Amino acid sequence: MMFGVGLYEGTGLQGALPVHVFEVLHKHFGVSFECFASPLNCYFKQYCSAFLDTDGHFGSRGPCLEFFPVSGSFEANPPFCEELMDAMVSHFEKQLESSKEPLSFIVFIPEWRDPPTPALTRMEQSKFKRHQLILPAFDHEYRSGSQHVCKKEEMYYKAVHNTAILFLQNNPGFAKWEPTPERLQELATAYKHSGRTHSSSSTSSSSSSSSSSTAEKEREAGREQSTSRETNPN
Repeated sequence: MMFGVGLYEGTGLQGALPVHVFEVLHKHFGVSFECFASPLNCYFKQYCSAFLDTDGHFGSRGPCLEFFPVSGSFEANPPFCEELMDAMVSHFEKQLESSKEPLSFIVFIPEWRDPPTPALTRMEQSKFKRHQLILPAFDHEYRSGSQHVCKKEEMYYKAVHNTAILFLQNNPGFAKWEPTPERLQELATAYKHSGRTHSSSSTSSSSSSSSSSTAEKEREAGREQSTSRETNPN
């Protein structure tokens, strides 16, 4: 009801990265800020979001395109709108060009090739691109954008498209947060920790525990009924 009366109003297909991935980004690449998030699905305490007037009370720094960092390491998982992704690339390149401090953006977008996405093509050709990873479709997951209201077993879903991860860094940023083979391996490994499997296991364990508890209550009730029949024969 927060966003309207419709069942799915205010929600969409925009998913967040799995928690294990955020942990690796923070540990190995110094990431502590999300360029596209909301108070309802952010992982870090600081992030950019569309509505500064309301979200600012919960850690938002306002829209990403109006955020001008001089230094730092940032994660960007934008809504998959081609115009917005293209504007994002222009914005990031301007910041990387003007800053002399360590600055890094790790970008997650779909690998759309037919037709090619302008944002992806531009980043692949950018002088600031230091490395690129491709995650195969159905071999990695996203966390639901409605994670604040959905069931645990619905928290994660398989990506139906390849995901491209691009590291855009200026020279000081590359020196500080270089995507080395070891760091990239940690990132790839993080995606192998399935949130869905964990949730399913927890749900299964919970269901099993609930079933055992119910069975125990039924046995106890049976014993009580048996005792009652013995002490009060017909």
